[in-house]
Amino acid sequence: MTGEAIKLGESQSLRIVASTPDALELESTWAPGGKPPPRHYHPHQDERFEVLSGELTVEVGSDPPRVLNPGDILEVPRGVAHLMWNAGAEPTQARWRITPALRTEEMFRFMSNGLSPQRIPAVLWTFRNEYRLALRR
Repeated sequence: MTGEAIKLGESQSLRIVASTPDALELESTWAPGGKPPPRHYHPHQDERFEVLSGELTVEVGSDPPRVLNPGDILEVPRGVAHLMWNAGAEPTQARWRITPALRTEEMFRFMSNGLSPQRIPAVLWTFRNEYRLALRR
């Protein structure tokens, strides 16, 4: 549903801008001082982030962490391990486009109900085409 808010954990919330089979478009807000999420990749999807406000710390592939500022754009190709979080003191907001959408919206809704240790295997299996954990190299 367009405009709907989805809470992902303590530090991240999403607002659905548009959802079609071709793309899921979101606005994401990260609370200040958040922790890095698990390093992960998307085997069949590309991602594009445009920072609107605040600063977003990112690690992509084997590159060291870097900070993105308003106006910066980050493209993450399918299969490339990455993670991002707000290590700054102010909230961060970004536009986020995922192509193709696959079942990502459904995955976010599932995750918004909590990720207890018992639910994590279900996420990893059910949404294996959308999300996989990556080993640190």
